[in-house]
Amino acid sequence: MSASALSQAAPRSGFLSRPSTVPALLLLPCLIWIFFFFLLPLGLMCWRSLASEGFSFAAYGVLFSSPLYVKVMLTTLKIASIATVCALLLGYPIAYALTVTGGKVRALILLFVLIPYWVDIIVRSFSWLIMLGDNGLINKTLIALGLVSEPLPLLYNAFSVLIAMVQILLPLTVVTLFGAMLRIDRTLIAAAKIHGASEWHAFRTVFFPLSLPGVYGAGLLVFILALGFYVTPALLGSPKETMIAQTIMIEASQLLDWAQASAAGAVLLAITTSIAAIYNRYFSLDRLWGGSEP
Repeated sequence: MSASALSQAAPRSGFLSRPSTVPALLLLPCLIWIFFFFLLPLGLMCWRSLASEGFSFAAYGVLFSSPLYVKVMLTTLKIASIATVCALLLGYPIAYALTVTGGKVRALILLFVLIPYWVDIIVRSFSWLIMLGDNGLINKTLIALGLVSEPLPLLYNAFSVLIAMVQILLPLTVVTLFGAMLRIDRTLIAAAKIHGASEWHAFRTVFFPLSLPGVYGAGLLVFILALGFYVTPALLGSPKETMIAQTIMIEASQLLDWAQASAAGAVLLAITTSIAAIYNRYFSLDRLWGGSEP
């Protein structure tokens, strides 16, 4: 056998022959993108929040000692929590209906669930101005039916902010819950019925407990998204419903207080990271994308 044949038959060695080389090279562009456009800006934000006066936590001190910032943060947590609960209560029956149906009915329900994603969030928020205003569709209908004598205050309050946020968050809630419910073994419910359980009892004792990881996962995603809402409360809310994202925008663009805006952004990042860490500790983040708990 010639030397060239022996060299071709010999196993390759070196960096390119390692099993992890090809996946690493394929992931490299994505990792570079994440570093430059996500991790690096976050690092600069955290550094700017500390480097306004040499190296100081003064911006964080103002954030936690000022009644204004404390009120804004509590308002953000309250509105995000209520919107999350409402989205789960409305999304669970829809996701369950998607689970028990099939074919064209399921496709039609999914179509109506996903149609709002085809419209920009600003347009969806503006549409509520038309619906909830004093001369809007709802008030005009109620006055025409004689149910009220004057327009109801449906706009520029917590109600208008919450109803618009729930409408925006509902498709994501339904899709997340639907994915979790599809992984539930339906034979367990059939077995419960064989042993004498009614439809409601089988749902309450078998299906609902098995769907709770999906409920927790959907709640996590929706709550974290709700914490960062800006357009909807800015268009439909009043100063009483000011959320942390609006405060960050005002600090950065109008007051040019980059240190204070960065500190508020860092605190919001810490809150969302802590929530995700707590969820991962008790339920495992793998369940969000279909993995099983270790």
